[in-house]
Amino acid sequence: MNAQPKSGVALAARYAIPFVLLLIPLWMAKINAVVPEPYLDEAFHVPQAQAYWAHKWTHWDPKITTPPGLYLWSYVLCVIALFLRGSPTELTPDALRATNVAATAVALPLRLQTLLDRLRRTRNTRPSGAWLSHTVLNICLFPPLFFFSGLYYTDILALLVVIEAYNWDLKRSQGAFAPLQTLVFIVLGLATLAFRQTNIFWVAIFLGGLQVVRRLRLSSKRCESSGFADVAKAGWTNQLYDPFVSEASIADYFKTAVSLVLVAVNNLGSVIGSALPYLIILAGFGGFVLWNDGVVLGHKEFHTAGLHLPQMLYIWPYFVFFSWPLLLSPVVNLVLPKSLLPKFLDFGFPKKQKGLPKLLTALVVLPIMLAVVHFNTIVHPFTLADNRHYVFYVFRILLRTHPAIKYAAVVVYFLCAWMVISAFGFSTVAAVPQLMRVPQTGPQPVPVPQKPDQKPDQKKAERRKTKKTAQSQPKPEPIPFQSFARIQEHIAQRQKQHQGAPQVSFVLVWLAATALSLITAPLVEPRYFIIPWVMWRLHLPPLPTPVVHRQRARDAAEELNAKVATNMALFLETYWFLVINAVTGYIFLYCGFEWPQEPGKVQRFMW
Repeated sequence: MNAQPKSGVALAARYAIPFVLLLIPLWMAKINAVVPEPYLDEAFHVPQAQAYWAHKWTHWDPKITTPPGLYLWSYVLCVIALFLRGSPTELTPDALRATNVAATAVALPLRLQTLLDRLRRTRNTRPSGAWLSHTVLNICLFPPLFFFSGLYYTDILALLVVIEAYNWDLKRSQGAFAPLQTLVFIVLGLATLAFRQTNIFWVAIFLGGLQVVRRLRLSSKRCESSGFADVAKAGWTNQLYDPFVSEASIADYFKTAVSLVLVAVNNLGSVIGSALPYLIILAGFGGFVLWNDGVVLGHKEFHTAGLHLPQMLYIWPYFVFFSWPLLLSPVVNLVLPKSLLPKFLDFGFPKKQKGLPKLLTALVVLPIMLAVVHFNTIVHPFTLADNRHYVFYVFRILLRTHPAIKYAAVVVYFLCAWMVISAFGFSTVAAVPQLMRVPQTGPQPVPVPQKPDQKPDQKKAERRKTKKTAQSQPKPEPIPFQSFARIQEHIAQRQKQHQGAPQVSFVLVWLAATALSLITAPLVEPRYFIIPWVMWRLHLPPLPTPVVHRQRARDAAEELNAKVATNMALFLETYWFLVINAVTGYIFLYCGFEWPQEPGKVQRFMW
């Protein structure tokens, strides 16, 4: 293929990405200037890291709930810095915050880009100064992630180690030195538990589930049936039903779940073999729970694991609030008829994909959501006792405005969940070959070279022989319409697989890991939703291109217009995140207040 023209605007945008990441250390510097003392949870984390720096390895603050991975990370980085430049000699809050910034502004974007390239099966050939993509930049600017990058909290490192484990899991699945890479992955998987206990659900359940699905796809054939009974019967014959999200209805999720179970039973040996590394990590976590007599390390009376199902309702408005720039145009495509869609917004989604959720889906899901709200709404004592967090005000609206508000919110949860899950299917593929009618003609006789000394009778005999041979050859049969349609469908499926478009099995695994990591937590915290959002964001298919821009561009200007139209949602997402970060940062730094019971001490609003 010919190299695409590179405009100055495109090059400038690429090289600007790493410079935008400088906002992270600038944010930390502003916090250090205005809030030099440890704030909120930093009051526990900073002294614990300082105790390790003083080699008091047996000291532990009983109010800390998470393992000591954050403090060990800071210890290692500060030892290296001390060796290279002679400082820091003591760990002040700003030095410890700098170790978090190093993870957010350097390590995290690099490992995210490697992971994104592997997931999308693309080779990153951009020069080093422009190696990071716009998607990675937006993930690093994600407001809860960006906000806590400037403070000494565990969330950044908890995400980073999961991303690194994911990288090694994919690497070992595709590499030649699988035993060594598997060992590294197991070590990394166990290391993730040193940063946050709920990481077990991402390195064991999420990654393990995806690995099992990959194994089942290799060991089975694709199921062509769609009826529930036919899918179940095909599962026993080793045929896997797993449609793309863009083609799936709610019934397909149940069919895929049944198909996965049946095909897994047929391939039980290979499934156990592929799941062994994850079972080892799971066993390591089980050993920790037995040794610790619980999941959390400290403050066990306020952080006991329980069943908190509404967490899986709150997550959907959270996603839509932050990611509406990515959802707006595709959802408009789904809802509006084609005749009302402007050309610059028409993505050409198939008719099967368009429309609001079906009535049957609403009748199945809404009663379940209402039952969850009615029977399992839990309000942690910390939630309505601490007005420094935005969640405090959300729950006051839900619970204190009117008793019916929390039930009316179910409709919002339902529509937001539909948009978020549908986003896995917001993709377009290149046009596949179209069937054309061509006139069918028989084979033409091959001219025979005439020898100059041939007699007329010999020439006539040669021509009769050639004509007879041509007539005896079978005429080529035209390809039937049904066969050609199957070829077209196969090409489209391969294109979607190459782009990394998610299938229903991925959504099931992602939902399982998200649910397990959230419903066991009694406290509603925006920080707890960071890893589910990042995994969702990484696995979204490439942004759809409007139909009007899909034809091959004729010059650099048209090429640039097509790229701008395709990536407009990414730019809008960047601007939205910058606005949120600016507003929440300003409120945190300059809109402090005092509690009557703690006069003279500034309290600050935060996520």
